[in-house]
Amino acid sequence: MDSTSALTRYVSEALSPFLERRDTGLHAPAFDAAIDPHDPAPRAILTHAHSDHAAAGHGEIWCTPETAGVYRRRNPEWTGTARLLSYGEAAEAAGITLRLVPAGHVLGSSQVLFTGGDRSLLFTGDFKLAIGRTAAPAESPRADVLITETTFGLPVFRFPDRRELERRLVEACQDAIARDLTPVALAYSFGKAQEVAAVLTEAEIPTVLHGAAWKLLPDFEAAGFRFPISRPYEQGPPAAGEALIAPPSCARSGMVRNLRRRRIVYCSGWALREASRADVDADVLLPMSDHADFTELLAHVARVGARRVLTMHGYAHDFARILSDRGVEAVPLPASSERPAPVEER
Repeated sequence: MDSTSALTRYVSEALSPFLERRDTGLHAPAFDAAIDPHDPAPRAILTHAHSDHAAAGHGEIWCTPETAGVYRRRNPEWTGTARLLSYGEAAEAAGITLRLVPAGHVLGSSQVLFTGGDRSLLFTGDFKLAIGRTAAPAESPRADVLITETTFGLPVFRFPDRRELERRLVEACQDAIARDLTPVALAYSFGKAQEVAAVLTEAEIPTVLHGAAWKLLPDFEAAGFRFPISRPYEQGPPAAGEALIAPPSCARSGMVRNLRRRRIVYCSGWALREASRADVDADVLLPMSDHADFTELLAHVARVGARRVLTMHGYAHDFARILSDRGVEAVPLPASSERPAPVEER
């Protein structure tokens, strides 16, 4: 497998008969559907509704009801159709069965499990094993081949326990309020923002949400989550005792800088790096991620028990080498680095 042609043959054999590589990315020929394509496709299987996995303008999408709801809300001009698949529901074509299983990443996120004959393949999309507040816990079904994301596929990325992170978030906000400072949680608008709001709601800290996060609350409420002490930023900046939740892109915007007395809490897996403090002028670094850390990636590989592992995104080459050193047959999916750098969630 030293040559490009040998790697290409190896990957093609591992993917068959469920997937094939095309210029547009991975394609499921039995269903004539692309998986998380970068660009609009006639038919797309979407693992979740982050924009780097759910491009606008697809003709037809196959996904969970929650993902379809968020996709429609984020793309109000979309006129396509959706085939809704609940977790575990089967779709069949040409002797191949497709099922969506929970990914634990964000509301409605899923992994895609293909089975046919005596073979199976699991495509993770983005996932995490740590149990969050607003996503169904991830499952690790057995499969012969695993295609896994490796966003945090280096040993340095080991996140603290989720409960510890939530405790630190609440304490940082409570301490800021006690000091007459406005807590500002920098959190991506879909998934992380609602997680932070849920944690602070339980702690009875009112939250003010950036519009991009606020507009998605109906989808979370339809799924049974409640945010009774949250309000939109358009009603006014946070008052004393309220916390602001805004995406990291707003760190140096007037929304944040006009708060002269503030404490910025950066909620991201990248907050594990001290260098991230300067990126967003953070006072508190909180490595709260919606992705699997290195330990979870290893655990998922072990639970799935795949004979072959293909890695993609982030540290794909490094994680494949680490698995190989541990006796697991693994290679990076060719061209896995060509996907635009994810902007939604770290």
